[in-house]
Amino acid sequence: MTVTRRQLLLASAAGSPLLASCATDLTRYRHQPVAGVAASLGVCAAAYATLQAGRVQETVLAGTCGAAPDAVFQAASLTKPVVAYGALRLALAGQLDLQAPVSHYLPQGYVHYQHVLRRKPGDASDTVPASTLARIPVATLLNHSSGLPNWTGGTLTPAFDPGQRWRYSGEGYVLLQTVMEAATGRPIAQWMDAEVFAPLGMRDSSLVWQSAYEGRAVQAHGGAASGMRWGVPVAAASLYTTARDYARLLAAVVADERLLALAMSAPVVADKALGLEWGYGWGIERTPAGPMLWQWGNNPGFRNFAMVSPGSGDGFVLLTNSDRGMALAVPLAQQVLPVEHPVFRSSLLG
Repeated sequence: MTVTRRQLLLASAAGSPLLASCATDLTRYRHQPVAGVAASLGVCAAAYATLQAGRVQETVLAGTCGAAPDAVFQAASLTKPVVAYGALRLALAGQLDLQAPVSHYLPQGYVHYQHVLRRKPGDASDTVPASTLARIPVATLLNHSSGLPNWTGGTLTPAFDPGQRWRYSGEGYVLLQTVMEAATGRPIAQWMDAEVFAPLGMRDSSLVWQSAYEGRAVQAHGGAASGMRWGVPVAAASLYTTARDYARLLAAVVADERLLALAMSAPVVADKALGLEWGYGWGIERTPAGPMLWQWGNNPGFRNFAMVSPGSGDGFVLLTNSDRGMALAVPLAQQVLPVEHPVFRSSLLG
């Protein structure tokens, strides 16, 4: 099934910074067992993998339908930190200047396709001129301060001066994808396969659907479920992965001191009341135990969450095939990172 713009808008509605912070509070689940929450909410399949001191542990399964430990899920917006990891590696290697304007890499402008999966000549599009791109530093695409919307089916333009404030933006990551392709001279999916997934041992991860996933891919479950498959790479949302593979990414992030320092070097405020900021590729939650890096994922029929402590190297990734699966992240966070987590009161997770 083709992914529609409406599906993406629905899937990412929780990303609107206009929603009040008190609109969602998942903390009521924090003292319940993960399996119990899955059963009470009817979550069909869930898989999670944890890190202990930076070491990946065995995958654990939950849910009423069951799944194999190597089950492949849609990662949804957990795609963003993976692509950001690639961008930061390019920056550390001197191949990508985060402070340069986007126009440095796209001097002819940017063709913005108005349907995220219809990206061929003749498909509905508009061109963002180089004069506009000159106002957008590459770094602002990574920390969601570019001023670009989450998704739009119309003309793409910043709503405010880039760098002034935070606004969650899937469009920003698709633009980052094009910047990375210009910087490397390679299509994003191929570059990620060779330079990120293979070196990290993420053998079951890809930005596009693979025939090898047949029989292993978990289908979305529930009333809003969709059988969509991502046939073109979308840096904001199209990752396929397993819990163990994604935990390898978390381990790589906390093991790389230079990359970690860069990721956290220029945070912008996302929700002052909850102490939430955004770095280059990750949300940053401020807690008494130190900062936590986190990201949630929300595609139709899939809810996912990842969190890791840069200080301890402990963390987890949760993948589910249910619109109600986000609640499982709350007791899991208490189990792995036992401290109060204000992020679970954020409207972003609604």
